[in-house]
Amino acid sequence: MAKSHTAAPPADATAAGHGSVGLFGATALVAGSMIGSGIYLLPATLGAVGSVSILGWLAATAAALAIAGMFAWLGVAAPQAKGLPGYVEAGLGPFSGVQIAVAYWATNWIGTAAIALAVAGAAGFLMPALAEPGARLLITLAAIWLAVGAAWIGPRAVARVEGLTLALGLLPVLIAATLGWLAFNPSTFIASWNPKGLSVGAAVGASALNAFWAFLGVECAAATAGVVRNPTRNVPRATLIGVIAVAALYISACTVLMGILPATALARSSAPFAQAGQASLGVGLAAIIAVCALLRAQGCVTGWVLVTSETTRSGADAGVFPSAFRTRPGEHASAINLVAAGGLMSFMTVLTASPTLGQQFGFLANVSVLLGLYSYALAGGSLIRLSGGLTPGRRLAARATAVTAIGACVTLIFTGKLIELAFCAGAITVAGLLYLWLQRR
Repeated sequence: MAKSHTAAPPADATAAGHGSVGLFGATALVAGSMIGSGIYLLPATLGAVGSVSILGWLAATAAALAIAGMFAWLGVAAPQAKGLPGYVEAGLGPFSGVQIAVAYWATNWIGTAAIALAVAGAAGFLMPALAEPGARLLITLAAIWLAVGAAWIGPRAVARVEGLTLALGLLPVLIAATLGWLAFNPSTFIASWNPKGLSVGAAVGASALNAFWAFLGVECAAATAGVVRNPTRNVPRATLIGVIAVAALYISACTVLMGILPATALARSSAPFAQAGQASLGVGLAAIIAVCALLRAQGCVTGWVLVTSETTRSGADAGVFPSAFRTRPGEHASAINLVAAGGLMSFMTVLTASPTLGQQFGFLANVSVLLGLYSYALAGGSLIRLSGGLTPGRRLAARATAVTAIGACVTLIFTGKLIELAFCAGAITVAGLLYLWLQRR
């Protein structure tokens, strides 16, 4: 889970060759925007569906490619727009822009609560007594407020935490995707194929929404144009390669885990990568994997607490949120915004407490994904309107991409559960009321 508000620069600037990053660097930017700690608990959620969820991964990958292509066209059609709300507002007006700003803001703090669960899961693996629901809740809340404290110190503290834990983040996934194949058991994978006896369509629907969590942040691809040499050629190629590379890494890692641990064991696991490491490579390496996951997840929570706080502050400065959250002179970190972010994350953590960590993570991740998909669908509608300023051939290609992306978003949204959709509808309703209230003031 990763996002960016960075806007693509004007097409004439990039075309002039001001970029300094080639295809390889652009691909790294695209892939890096999607690789985060959210993958640590995804196998537990997908384990409830079974190894048939690999088909859901393929569906989510196809949707991510369509949405990435849509944002590449938005960078051309609205080069001055800033971030996802700016892209939507450019084509659909301020009401939709405010809706997306609120939806993005809600995605931040709901998704961060989901990432904080990875801290509790890893701690529960290292000390089984901490895996009980009550202890898990306390550790998750502690991870959130520890992150608030670090962000309160200032952005430099957050940057140090992120830097120290970044290299550790991929270690569990890379170990599973490579060395894990030595312990892969085809019979375990086949036996876990479809434990619930779902139809293929139902299984794909049940897992694709979960899997798309790994692709949140795909809109960051449009931000690479300003630093890429020959962006017309390299940005689409980098987007395609980056999404496929991330998908290959995550699908490989999840497939390995489903060939090491039975689906029922995965669904109950609080630290799937560490548990698979213990089953295949020994207790010592499993503990190292769990420590890496814990530290990186805490680093991600710290970073996202700051992002949520700054999103609130910038939204208030732009008139989207109440003035109480605006920037104050000489303020490095906004106390009121940090406390608000921590409070909202804590509220969601307590509200969604579940018997198993996988169930709670799945709910939070799905709500985040649904809000993201709603935003992406509106961005597609914006592209259809903005494409009127393109040449006929480019206009047709842009609109075809937008329609495909909207179709993918709507299809995934319809796989959400009623309670998940109700949460999203509540956030969207609040956004509409907030817009009307701000207009009256």
